[in-house]
Amino acid sequence: MNLIGSTANSLWQVIAVGLLLGAGLPALFAIGLRSMYGGALGVDEYGETTTARPTVARMAVAYSCFAVVVGVVAAGIVLIVVNGGH
Repeated sequence: MNLIGSTANSLWQVIAVGLLLGAGLPALFAIGLRSMYGGALGVDEYGETTTARPTVARMAVAYSCFAVVVGVVAAGIVLIVVNGGH
């Protein structure tokens, strides 16, 4: 029974980290990109869509998302290098 509990605990940890890093980081990056979009204003005289500039708050959210993604990637690289690439 202890082996099953240990295996289930390990499996849960692998699934949680996989969801966080496998889907979470790209989702956070997408939120950052979406935050940088100010919204459509209309069409200019050349027939091209014009967009508004994002607000300062939206830019702060975007840069925060990008900083977290870059930090996690850098931490992963550091862990790989420190552990000898294994």
